[in-house]
Amino acid sequence: MIQRIYPAIAIASLVLAGCYPASEPSTSASEVALTGKPAQGELLAEALCSGCHAIEAGALSPNPHAPQFEAIVNKRDLTEETLAAFLRDSHSYPEQMNFEVAVEDSEALAAYMITLKSDDYRPPVQ
Repeated sequence: MIQRIYPAIAIASLVLAGCYPASEPSTSASEVALTGKPAQGELLAEALCSGCHAIEAGALSPNPHAPQFEAIVNKRDLTEETLAAFLRDSHSYPEQMNFEVAVEDSEALAAYMITLKSDDYRPPVQ
């Protein structure tokens, strides 16, 4: 019986190997593992922002009045520095955001958010 199993495994392996693409698929920016400040910012975004905002590319915000991070960073002339400054002053808008973002957290959030910037960005339909 063991002799019958090995040929079956070999055949199954060959069949399954044919299912994989011949070349490696390209990796989008959102699929790349983040490190450093962007990785810290992603964790902060999940903890502080994801209740209202879509924090990943292509997602819709849980709160339809809260813009997607991807939509925010793809605004013309926005930079990581201007975004960090806005996030630091976000407590100026208590009706929209009822908490303050510390300087180091705003820099990490901006570093993460800027990774969502894309030349071919198209806003999702809500």
